[in-house]
Amino acid sequence: MFRTLSLLSLLAIPALIAGCAANAQEVPAPAAAPVTYKLSGSLWAKVYKDASTLAAGLSHDHAIKATGWSGTATWDPANVAGCKVNITLPVSGLDPDEPSFRAAAGFTTTLDDSQRAEIKGHIVGSSQLNAASFPNITFASSACAANGTATNVTGTISIHGVGKSITVPMKVTADGTSFSAKGGFALNQTDFGVTPFSALLGQLKNQNRVDVILDIKGAKQ
Repeated sequence: MFRTLSLLSLLAIPALIAGCAANAQEVPAPAAAPVTYKLSGSLWAKVYKDASTLAAGLSHDHAIKATGWSGTATWDPANVAGCKVNITLPVSGLDPDEPSFRAAAGFTTTLDDSQRAEIKGHIVGSSQLNAASFPNITFASSACAANGTATNVTGTISIHGVGKSITVPMKVTADGTSFSAKGGFALNQTDFGVTPFSALLGQLKNQNRVDVILDIKGAKQ
């Protein structure tokens, strides 16, 4: 009798293992949780000269890199609508026409250090972004929504003391440890109370449009 029971028990072991495996497969995976990432990467803008002016040959298109900026993004792939993005960018950290950024923008000419310093003086001065009175450019999201393979991030961008709502389509990837978001948008300087740079009685000036390019990285906080 003992041997018979032992043999039956041995024969039942594979079935017991299979049953346990089936039950294990039925246990749902834990739900993803939102993760907050500290942001870094590249924020920059392209500013274009007005080629229709008489002195256009003396002016340049510009590639302006943001330095010293900070921000966070909270992201849950299971709840895109719950994403949160906040960015603060010091106007004094805007760095015009670094050669690598001019090349990335497709601009074939280079500017020397004295030209770059003069351009930065215009950017941060009282006639443009007025860093003394409005030291930061900020963005705070208010809504996120899936849009095909992209995510539309809507929020308020504040420049020169003026806040405007924008929606930016971003390609987002995140794995709980690292974060990446790429996209861009266009804005008009006059929407924020900024008059595009002009000289020589308007015979040398910049266009109103500015193209902003974002290539953001993030690490889990």
